[in-house]
Amino acid sequence: MHELKMAVTLGHQVVVQLHDGQMMTGQPKWGSAPDKVQLRTTEGAVWVQLDEINHVTRIIPFGRSF
Repeated sequence: MHELKMAVTLGHQVVVQLHDGQMMTGQPKWGSAPDKVQLRTTEGAVWVQLDEINHVTRIIPFGRSF
């Protein structure tokens, strides 16, 4: 969960793969529940149980936006 923690701290987006194979992309935020993370996607906010997450890929922005 190191990449997830880094993404929350740095404001990066992530791609989360769940144990059932489902993949979601969004910006993670911690809530009051220690066993869940909120993922803000283009379709809305979703709460994800940490034990359902199989893999996290952090999206690191490169360069400057013009």
